[in-house]
Amino acid sequence: MSNFKWIYLLSIIINLISCKETERKEVTKEIDNNSKTIKIVAQQRPFGEPLEIDMEVKNALENLAYANEEDIKIDSLDLVIGIPLENTQIAIPLKYMSAFEVANFKVESNILSITWCPIVGTARVFENDDDNSGLDFGYGLNKNNLLVVDRKTNTVWNQLSGKGILGELSGNKLKSISTIQSTWGFWKNKYPNTKTLMNKDTSNAVFPQFLDEIPHYNNWKPGDGRPKYEEFHQIETLGLGIDFGNSSIYFPFNILFKENSPIYFELEGFKFNVHFDKLGLTAWVENINGKMISSTIAYNWAWKSFYPKTIIYDNKAQYWL
Repeated sequence: MSNFKWIYLLSIIINLISCKETERKEVTKEIDNNSKTIKIVAQQRPFGEPLEIDMEVKNALENLAYANEEDIKIDSLDLVIGIPLENTQIAIPLKYMSAFEVANFKVESNILSITWCPIVGTARVFENDDDNSGLDFGYGLNKNNLLVVDRKTNTVWNQLSGKGILGELSGNKLKSISTIQSTWGFWKNKYPNTKTLMNKDTSNAVFPQFLDEIPHYNNWKPGDGRPKYEEFHQIETLGLGIDFGNSSIYFPFNILFKENSPIYFELEGFKFNVHFDKLGLTAWVENINGKMISSTIAYNWAWKSFYPKTIIYDNKAQYWL
């Protein structure tokens, strides 16, 4: 083979290698743009010891879509997070959130982030400033609770307390909106014209056709301890917490459900009514004018880990822990 042919073949090989390297760099660049890490002291698994880690941050869901009731697999006992907006009532089945736990969406003029932490039994919805803001999922835990990262400042926030724990806005609180975490049957009865949002991403392990194959998600009910396949959790440790800023109070369901709804209560100048429904596995709070106040359903051990001086309602009196 002549020298000219050798040179020609060598140039082709060099060009191919160069193209592959360019392609690899483009892929790496894309991965870097869609994934980031934050150095933080956090747990890598539930009930694990906090360690200094490079916490990976993944984009939240962006493709929640309205679905007809007949198109989703949901029964009356399935849990939903209900959002009673001024002109629209929306329910999001929590089992469709279990594989992702964070989603951003827009409804009416509201730009919202829904978060669901099955470990502590808490679903919360936060309001964002504009279309460019939102929350993403952090692969770490603090006090066994989901960590979320806002896109504008990369501040890391606890989901249950809504408090920033690392970054530019550390110490601040996310703006939460009032919601009702309940069974689907209760929500549907309270808001018969409700719309339903769900994740239609077929890569999700809990997409409808897979639900029967993964009972861990299908049977997810609130309760104590870590989940067990094909078993419903206990609910004895579940309750409703209210954060007033300088004080907080927690209403255990096993005590609350023995009362008649609603319960009138006063705390440091705040006057409110606690409404609840045992069959709906739910409670929510309204001020004396009937306006809903932001509150949080959580397991008692989780609430107390963030609010160690919380007041616990006990039918007769309140006491500090």
